[in-house]
Amino acid sequence: MNNEEKILEILGYIQSDVSGLKTDVADLKSDVADLRDRVVKIEVTQENIVLPQLQALAEGQANLLATLAPKNRVEALEDEMAFMKSVIKALSQEVAELKKAQ
Repeated sequence: MNNEEKILEILGYIQSDVSGLKTDVADLKSDVADLRDRVVKIEVTQENIVLPQLQALAEGQANLLATLAPKNRVEALEDEMAFMKSVIKALSQEVAELKKAQ
């Protein structure tokens, strides 16, 4: 086999590799185009559906936080209720003792 035949054989391999690469590149272009379409659909869905729903949730959360009593106020009311219970209990005992004394 002389040099010219070797060069022709190598060129044949290169041509088959290049044609395979062209096919792969064409497939990749198709895949990228499909991905672009899907990304656009995802962006539209996110913009029109997901983000407004998240905004509505955030507004609802803000409303809940605005209407909830602060923790320190709740704790103060609990302390006051505990005090009132003890006073009522003491007064009930006094009333019971006065009824017995009559």
